[in-house]
Amino acid sequence: MNKDKTFPWWNPLTWVDLILQAVGAIFRSILEFFGMLAPPRTDQHENIQLADVEAEKKTAEERQAAVDHLDREMTPAQMVYAYCRATEDERRLMNLEKLTPEQQDWLMRLSDRDLVLLGASGKAACTRSVEALRLMVSTSKLRAPEMEADPVALPIPKDMSMTEEQKQQFIEDRFDELFPGLRMAHANPKCRPSSSTALH
Repeated sequence: MNKDKTFPWWNPLTWVDLILQAVGAIFRSILEFFGMLAPPRTDQHENIQLADVEAEKKTAEERQAAVDHLDREMTPAQMVYAYCRATEDERRLMNLEKLTPEQQDWLMRLSDRDLVLLGASGKAACTRSVEALRLMVSTSKLRAPEMEADPVALPIPKDMSMTEEQKQQFIEDRFDELFPGLRMAHANPKCRPSSSTALH
């Protein structure tokens, strides 16, 4: 069936479209005449020289050679330690061929929490763990940051009256908290040498 390709003079939308096209062409001509119309954007290729390509290739080869050298020199324990300390994206790129299939399977089954704990435990814990194929973290190293925290000073209430014995006991208790095991136990002697100074 042949469609009528004649101009639809009877359709008002056709006239509106023609008027808008004519007005747009007039405004475009005016803007181009006064230089206010931005020229169409032409994306040009970056001017890359052959020397730039060769330099980039050399840098990539040197970087890959350094990574391969590190992989050859690293022991399985060092590789596990580096894997635990790496980010998730870095772990995907690591080459674990130096580990046995059993060690790789054990390492891949560790959760993110286990990897963080093992990495924080140090290389010695990684050595024990990869040899035993089970998680063996170092609790002393995990507690080290907590032990390095500044001690909290407990203030003595000023409005509370204390006897000499209470003051002595308070100081001994605080000393035992800060330095456990350093003070010798005593039988709480009743007499005190006359030369001893009273605590206030």
